[in-house]
Amino acid sequence: MTERSFVLYRSETRLTPRSEITRLLVDSARRSNREQALTGFLHHDDGIFFHWLEGDATPLAQMMQRIARDPRHSNLVTLASGSLPARRFPDCPMGYSSQTDYSLLRWLADHSVTVREHAVFATALLSFLEERAGSTGCQSSRSIWRAKASM
Repeated sequence: MTERSFVLYRSETRLTPRSEITRLLVDSARRSNREQALTGFLHHDDGIFFHWLEGDATPLAQMMQRIARDPRHSNLVTLASGSLPARRFPDCPMGYSSQTDYSLLRWLADHSVTVREHAVFATALLSFLEERAGSTGCQSSRSIWRAKASM
């Protein structure tokens, strides 16, 4: 059995949220992720991509190499990475939201999140992405669990 892994990163971009170029990027990534059995969620906020990507270790590492070489990404910073007992976004080859849907900074303020450490920010960011996934119809394992718990 191959190891299931995840990467949470941020990168800067000059792409505009919800632009045609961004839509094409997301559509292309969605197709590629399906082919590689990768899942995750991307949020685009104020010139920054925040992306949780998960799957088997080898295709995930290959995808991260492609992203690092992509000129639409700059100043890529890994916020968290590691192994994963179960996928967080099992049915979501590439979820997407942007600041026009809901701003990450607004969410952090609304949830009284004080960010002083990378680990705290990474945990808060994952919670934000899972909430965004639920509101876009791209369920996370957390939203699936909530639905089962309320039955």
